Amino acid sequence: MDVYSGKIIRSYLPEYYGNTVYAPDDCCVMCNKHPASACNQCRSIWYCSKSCQTKDWPTHKILCKAFTNEEPRPSPNHKRALFFPVDETKPRLIWVLCERKKAEDGGEWEKLHIKDYLGDTSFGRARMHYNPITNRRFTPPGSMRNDHAIFLQCREAGLVDGSSPNQSITATTMKSGEPPGTPWCGPVIAIRERGVDFYSDINLGDFRQTVDFLITYYRGEKNLLVSNGKVLLRAP
Repeated sequence: MDVYSGKIIRSYLPEYYGNTVYAPDDCCVMCNKHPASACNQCRSIWYCSKSCQTKDWPTHKILCKAFTNEEPRPSPNHKRALFFPVDETKPRLIWVLCERKKAEDGGEWEKLHIKDYLGDTSFGRARMHYNPITNRRFTPPGSMRNDHAIFLQCREAGLVDGSSPNQSITATTMKSGEPPGTPWCGPVIAIRERGVDFYSDINLGDFRQTVDFLITYYRGEKNLLVSNGKVLLRAP
């Protein structure tokens, strides 16, 4: 199956991983311990100790200063996202317009305006509810709500449409000493999702989770291919 399939949602779902640990934002991003303290500069990520903070520093410093000095929010409908450009050596923080829409059945959803970043093309997507490196789930056990997921979008045909390899993803994961778990071609955006197709600001704890996702995606025996909540493939 193609990483960039827009019709099949590739997802790390905690219920398939056994005894997972629920840890909210204010737990240590590296080991899930609580209490933890926010970074003194950006106040957007938490660590339980100097040791954990030092371990994450090569990655965190990529965006810590940028987060502190970010541009003002353009409107209440703009949400903070991560942008991984193709031809740069690090990601950027951007504001993405999330336009509220009404479905035919009367329900509501939000449309991400991301063509300026990904191009005028079909988009592939991936959701992360769980970090397999830290065994951390983002929503409480038994919760029926998607309170917190990390939602990635990319060019659906990025591997075959001539898109260049994404240098910023490789440079970022290598700060943790690991290449990406699978090749990524073309630009990529990551944003925080609440519910289905509703979005909120990503924080720098989410940045760490996203990096771990990129390291492990399509690597290891517990990667799952999921469509409409049904497991289609468990990788060997």
